[in-house]
Amino acid sequence: MNISCNVIRDLLPLYHDQVCSEDSRRLVEEHLKACPACQKELDSYDKESVQSDNLEEAKMIQNTARIWEKNRLASFLKGAMIVSFLACFSCIAAFNLIGSYIADDGTLVEPFGFIPIAWLFALLGIILAVGYAFARRIGKGRRNTK
Repeated sequence: MNISCNVIRDLLPLYHDQVCSEDSRRLVEEHLKACPACQKELDSYDKESVQSDNLEEAKMIQNTARIWEKNRLASFLKGAMIVSFLACFSCIAAFNLIGSYIADDGTLVEPFGFIPIAWLFALLGIILAVGYAFARRIGKGRRNTK
C-alpha cells in the first residue's frame, strides 16, 4: 500500500510520542524504510524535543533540587523549633486550663508536671533557633562563594 508523505507527516507526531495505533505504527514504519525525507522529519522531532522542552525542564528541576538540598538542614531545624515552641505554649496553656484546687485535706492539687516540660520544650526551642540561625548563616556563605 502506497501512502503519501502528507498522510505520514500527519501521523509522525503520534508515532514519535508512541500514542498511535498498532496499524498506524506499522504503516509509518513501512513508509519510513523507503522515504528518507520523512525519516529526516522524524529525526527533527527528536532534536527539537530534546533541545527545547526537556533541557529547560531539567535545568529548572536541578536548580530546585539544589536549593532544597541546601535548605534541608535549615528547614528541619526551623520546623523542629516551631514544634518545640508550640509544645511549650501548649504545656503552659494546659497548666492554666486544668487549673488547681485545694483538696479537702488542705493539699494543693495542680498539674505541676506541665511546668518543667514547658521549660524543657522552651530550652529545646532556643537551642534549635541557634542551630537554625547558624545553618542559615552557613548556607548564605556557601551561596556567596559559588
